[in-house]
Amino acid sequence: MTLRMIRNAAIVLACAFVPVTLPAAPGYGPIVEFEGRHYQVVVHNGVSWATAKQAAEARELEGVAGHLATLTSEAEDEFVNSLRSSVALTRPEVWVGGFQESCNQEPGCDWQWLNDEGPIGTSQNPLLSYSNWLANEPNDNAGPGSERHLAIGLGNDFGWNDEGALGNIGGYVIEFDTATIIDPAQCLSGGPGCDTTAGQTMTLPPVALQQDASIGVRTYEFTDDPSRCGNDPLVLFGESDPRPDLIIPPYLCGSPKFMVVEVDTEGFEVRQGTILVENEPLDALPGNLYECTGPIAGSNPDPQYRDVVAWQSTDPTAMLENGLGHTVDPVFAGALGEFTFECGSSRGKIKGLSYYVIGMHIDFGPGYELQANAAGNHSMFVALTRYKLLLLQASVVESKPALSKSILTKLAHAALRALVKTTIKLHDRGKYETALVTTKLFLFGAENLAYKPIPGENYHGEHLMRGSNIQFMYEEKVIPFAP
Repeated sequence: MTLRMIRNAAIVLACAFVPVTLPAAPGYGPIVEFEGRHYQVVVHNGVSWATAKQAAEARELEGVAGHLATLTSEAEDEFVNSLRSSVALTRPEVWVGGFQESCNQEPGCDWQWLNDEGPIGTSQNPLLSYSNWLANEPNDNAGPGSERHLAIGLGNDFGWNDEGALGNIGGYVIEFDTATIIDPAQCLSGGPGCDTTAGQTMTLPPVALQQDASIGVRTYEFTDDPSRCGNDPLVLFGESDPRPDLIIPPYLCGSPKFMVVEVDTEGFEVRQGTILVENEPLDALPGNLYECTGPIAGSNPDPQYRDVVAWQSTDPTAMLENGLGHTVDPVFAGALGEFTFECGSSRGKIKGLSYYVIGMHIDFGPGYELQANAAGNHSMFVALTRYKLLLLQASVVESKPALSKSILTKLAHAALRALVKTTIKLHDRGKYETALVTTKLFLFGAENLAYKPIPGENYHGEHLMRGSNIQFMYEEKVIPFAP
């Protein structure tokens, strides 16, 4: 009995001296701002993705909970990678917020971002959304189901990897969505406007702001498929996504990248006037093909190849563009509208959650290039302008409740209807110069009328938005290229 106790004690004593390697305590790098959002690299060798996710969500900055970083644009990806490189990591690979759901066709299916920020494309499952996989990744090379989480920095290279070996992991990256909050008071007219993202500013007309009014912003980058242009619509986000569908008509095409700026407003509503949205496409998407002034390379004057600004409201079915395009021409069918009124900027309205799109151009598809088919090119711009006139006409008809409070405004409403009707007739006769004159008369009337504010509507802003876009179409894309 005594001997057995001594032996057991010896065994316990020996176990006490066996070296055990425990995960090091996390070390926190600096919190750095990028486009309003904040990021932090956490040094934590061998941490699992699940533990990193839990730890990221437990941290807060300015009352905003963190999450593993979601890299939805090239600019964000490059910034986070540079932040990773600036921190002293003994293992350069770090976790970010991508994961793979159940997948029956390894390794490329069902990759997703956290926070319902959309799917992640792979070479095996190509999507338009931004991705940056390293060569031959994802590959799941340690066996089916073992590499279900996304890491960056394998071999200290810029790119993504599906990872499952904790021995490669040196930590993780936290993102705090502080950027998504903008004070609308700073965006009011008279100031420089607010940056929604690099390459886009937004200026609000005078509006009534509640005490806690705010604007939330999130951006997503995509690369368009050139074969779609002029042929097929594109629906982004889709049925399984909590965000509203963004329905892009065939005639609007990425150049080839485009950025979707998701804008969510609380505490105010624009019922009068327009929101000035101004884009600098090459700041938002370096390397894209077109600016508003024309092609960056070459001297092709084709009016298709100019950057435009587009907008869609939170409810695609509420957009006039959503239905009329199917009856006029399928190439115009969609919900996203193009509202450029001068090069580099566009006017639009916000009624809650909205999408602003940077980096698109008009593209009618093969066979309508100016140099190869000038007559066909011009005829398509004539058809597109007529389509826009029909949308304006529908908007004026719907605006009757805002222009019926007195005999004077009722007469003004009738005058606006008559001006649009006359413009359509002139347009159909090829009298584009005169149609431009009546469009300007319409804008003068709309600018000077006293519209009655209607909750949930902004007929005043819509008339200015559509009318100024039609004026731009005549001045820049129809009249200069008429045969």
